[in-house]
Amino acid sequence: MDFQEFLRSLVRSLLDGLRRNRLPASSSAIALILCTALAFTSDYDERPRYRELILPKISKAEQQFFTMMQEAEKEPDELRRLHYFLEGHRRAKMALGIVRRNRPITPRGRKAQGELLRYYELVDEQLAIIRTELSFKESYDYISVWKRRNAELQPIRERWLTWVGLDGNTK
Repeated sequence: MDFQEFLRSLVRSLLDGLRRNRLPASSSAIALILCTALAFTSDYDERPRYRELILPKISKAEQQFFTMMQEAEKEPDELRRLHYFLEGHRRAKMALGIVRRNRPITPRGRKAQGELLRYYELVDEQLAIIRTELSFKESYDYISVWKRRNAELQPIRERWLTWVGLDGNTK
C-alpha cells in the first residue's frame, strides 16, 4: 500500500463516518464555525486583568522613579541633588525593564504598552544625554532641562494612561 492509497482509504473512511453520523457531524461543524467566528470578531478587554496583574508592578516602579526625580528637584544640596538624579535614572531603567517584561495580549493593549515603553526608552535616552552634558559643563542646570524634556515626553505616557483608564494627573 503506497501513500496515495492510504490517503484515499483515509478520505473514504472519513466520508463514510460523516454519512453515518450526519447530525453529530453537522452540529460539530456548525459549532466550530460559530466558535471560530466569535473568537476572531470578539473584542476582549484585558484592562481589568492588566490593572490587577501588571499595573501594580509598573505603578510601583513609576512611583519610585518620579519620587527620586521630585526629591532631586527639591534638594538644596548640589551633591545630594545629583545623587537623587542619578538614582532617578537608575529607577527609570528599572521601570523600562518592567515594562519590557510585562506584555499585554490584545493589539490595543500592546499598542498602549508600546507607548509606555517608548516613553521610558526616551526618558532613559534623555537622562543619558543630560548626564553627558553634565559631565562637560559644571554649572549645567540639569533639573530644568529634565523638566522640559519630561514635559515634552508626557503626551506619550498620557496615551498609555488613557488606555489603562487612569487620569492624566497621576505621576
